[in-house]
Amino acid sequence: MSAVLKNALDDYYKTIKGERANYQACYKSFLEYCNQELKLYSLADLSANLTKIDVEQACKYYFETSKRATSIEAIQRFLTAIDQFSSYAKEREIEWRYLKESCRNKQIVHDICLSLNNELSQKIYLPFDEEEKVKIVKEQIELLNKNNFYQFGQSVIYRLLVTYGFKEKIIINMKIEEFNEKEGQLLVGCDEEQRIYLKLETDIWDDLIKYCGMHKYPDRIYLFTKSNGEQLTPDSIFHTLKKKMKELDIHNFTPTTVALQGVANLIEKGLTLQEIKILTGFETQKIEDVSKYLLTDKEIENVINEKLKKKRRAEKIN
Repeated sequence: MSAVLKNALDDYYKTIKGERANYQACYKSFLEYCNQELKLYSLADLSANLTKIDVEQACKYYFETSKRATSIEAIQRFLTAIDQFSSYAKEREIEWRYLKESCRNKQIVHDICLSLNNELSQKIYLPFDEEEKVKIVKEQIELLNKNNFYQFGQSVIYRLLVTYGFKEKIIINMKIEEFNEKEGQLLVGCDEEQRIYLKLETDIWDDLIKYCGMHKYPDRIYLFTKSNGEQLTPDSIFHTLKKKMKELDIHNFTPTTVALQGVANLIEKGLTLQEIKILTGFETQKIEDVSKYLLTDKEIENVINEKLKKKRRAEKIN
């Protein structure tokens, strides 16, 4: 690292007494990358040249050089550190020319995760929530053969995942006896002691009845099956849709990413972490990752204050 950048970092450290060590590792890694790979030697160089793509590449460098960087939380931590360092530079009247907005935003996090997934042994799964890609998936669902039980079943599963966030093993292991056609209820849950009867939305209920009525194997054990009547596997849940997505160069479409969008919807509806765990089967860490992905620092502040305001209003009324 250049002497100028090292002095700037040392001066910055003096303003953040008590800062966690892993944040300091972020600052150090970021400036090392800027110096060694981008040939930037001062804060003025950073302000004039640094782009969004450079920040994404710097985060990849951080993952490559840090054993502790393995999750979406590490990405959030790194981007938060860069935003804080940028604020420090702005206080010294050094504006970053190409980075007017916060680095910690959903699009940058999303791009970094997709890029890192080609190199990490443990993939970082993100909700399938890019507006244009979701639109394409919905268009492809409309093109599925609605008279073919296997293809029609994929459209029903998609809506179940987006609405309720079920982990793929819940879909795979659903038994036909667990669907109550008369009441529109589905018995769900990974934990035998905490399984619940879920009241389905009317359109999903109607389509499940239609699916069961057209199924080629009425005496099957499992609710959803392959075209030959055998139990689904993770690869066969969206076999037809995934093939279409691959042809359209959309690679982040999986049962897990669609289910995590369902988890995001449940979070936004106000379900607690424990309620989401019971319903979806996802572990705490995965749900927390989605929650962190949904919120930028500014949004966190606004959401918390708004919820506290609502609570105070409710208490006054009571």
